Amino acid sequence: MSSLRNRVIAIVILASLMTVIAISLTAYQSLGKDQRRLILKQERFKAERLANQVNQSIQKRMLALSVTRPAFKSQGRLRSPDELESAIRRNADLVQRFFPAGVLIFDASDTAIAESTYVPDRLGTNYADRPHFQRLQRSREPVISKPIMGRTTGVPLLSFLMPILHEGEMLGSVGGIIKLSKESILPPRAGQTTPDNGTISMIVDARNRLYIESPDPEPEETLRPLPAPGEDALIDAVLATPSGSSVMHYQGQKYLVATDTLEPLHWVFVRAIPYETAMAPIRESFRQFFLISATVTVLLLMLAWFVARSLTRPLTTATQSINDMAENKERSEVLREDGPREIRELSKAFNRLSRERQQSDRLKDDFIASVSHELRTPLTSIAGSLKMLVGGVGGTLPEKAHSMADIALRNSEQLNNLIADLLDFNKLTAGKRELSISRCSVDASVRDAVEGNQAMANMYQVNLTAGEESGLFVEADQHALRQILDNLISNAIKHSPKSGIVRIATRKEATNTISITVSDQGDGVPESFEDQIFQRFSQAERGTTRASTGTGLGLAISRELVRAMDGDIGYVNDRGAHFWITLRSGQ
Repeated sequence: MSSLRNRVIAIVILASLMTVIAISLTAYQSLGKDQRRLILKQERFKAERLANQVNQSIQKRMLALSVTRPAFKSQGRLRSPDELESAIRRNADLVQRFFPAGVLIFDASDTAIAESTYVPDRLGTNYADRPHFQRLQRSREPVISKPIMGRTTGVPLLSFLMPILHEGEMLGSVGGIIKLSKESILPPRAGQTTPDNGTISMIVDARNRLYIESPDPEPEETLRPLPAPGEDALIDAVLATPSGSSVMHYQGQKYLVATDTLEPLHWVFVRAIPYETAMAPIRESFRQFFLISATVTVLLLMLAWFVARSLTRPLTTATQSINDMAENKERSEVLREDGPREIRELSKAFNRLSRERQQSDRLKDDFIASVSHELRTPLTSIAGSLKMLVGGVGGTLPEKAHSMADIALRNSEQLNNLIADLLDFNKLTAGKRELSISRCSVDASVRDAVEGNQAMANMYQVNLTAGEESGLFVEADQHALRQILDNLISNAIKHSPKSGIVRIATRKEATNTISITVSDQGDGVPESFEDQIFQRFSQAERGTTRASTGTGLGLAISRELVRAMDGDIGYVNDRGAHFWITLRSGQ
């Protein structure tokens, strides 16, 4: 151990072993948490998707009943039984599609007077004692029953009721029947236990404590009640938290459970996957990771032995050059390939790594540009469809559906803005964005930017003001100038306190340039962040919660645009951040 070589080898061995152990433990814990979150998210998505499909199925059936209502009345009165059956036959295609078990017409006293499918003794039967008929009489709104046993059919079913009204008077109702033992408003056999991995899927009626789709995939001829409280831990957990995700022990093993609720019917959609099954891929990945780590460690030790044996003093110089380049990541400096053989080899290896890093950066930029272009078209279509949906083009949405569609619309617009920023930055850094320099009115650009960002300022309760009109002009690309102002103003709004003021000021400098300053009343730019403020994907941690939103590209894009127009950009801290740009005067 007296030689430098042996000491270096010993240090490398200990450091490598400790690093591998630390990385392995940290990676396993981190990847395990990520895997659990991912599985729960996937299972929750499946449950939500199934709930949405069921809700759509219900709405379609209700719409089908609503469409047929006008055929069942004439001159303010319910048609005769013969006429009603003829009307049902005329709508047979629609009826058969959504209610293969049959459609019935009831008079104002809830007595069945016409049917699409003959069932002995059903016509003439009064259903006024049924709770869902009573709800219909009270509300005169569409009603869906809980799962019930048919009075004349003797099978479990769902009953859909639609009132037939004339000038507010209840003439009767039209009802559709779904036999739960034969048909379903669910996708094909949604509830089942998957034999391959033990995943439990089921649907329960939380209000009436019934199985809609039990873990048994076979249809049942009777309504099956849920176990009594305390008899089934999974059912108890589902009823306690009908929407969410959790980890629980059930029947001697650990499960990841995800649930979602269909509010109109109080149905809970359940997905439970065994913990061991969910974590199997991550354990396999960890085993591969450990094997690779061990192999890399052995190779590293061998390399360390050779490097340690050939250490020379000139390595200090090479090391210093490498450290200088590491501290400044944008430098592309290469090492001189001269001196002793060891130094030459090290220099060649480093130069190769530097070239590969540059190539990797180019590939990354090309990849981002390609993916952004490919995403823009479908995202535009999605955003357009969501706007039409929220705007009521497809009909009035339920309140919950409207809220969900509105959230999806806002997020699609945010994603479109992110893609636009990525494309802009790639074009700027690659020199592919062409600017059309012309004489632009500063006042008009500032006015348009203020109007464009006023909605954001209102949302964050920030006052947005511009100084008096200056009558100044600049030599700039009008679209680029607006983009720069939008970035600076939106940043100022996000970093301003509630009821704060964001000011835009313009003045002519002595150097025949025009300066535009956007000021806020926030905490200013942290000293630790000054060197990164105009770098891409950089965001300061200090400030309001909303200040951390965005891509971190706005200031980087603004700097590139200002430079492309032979201008300058900067900021000062003085009871808030004051970002300024200077451009050539257009007067």
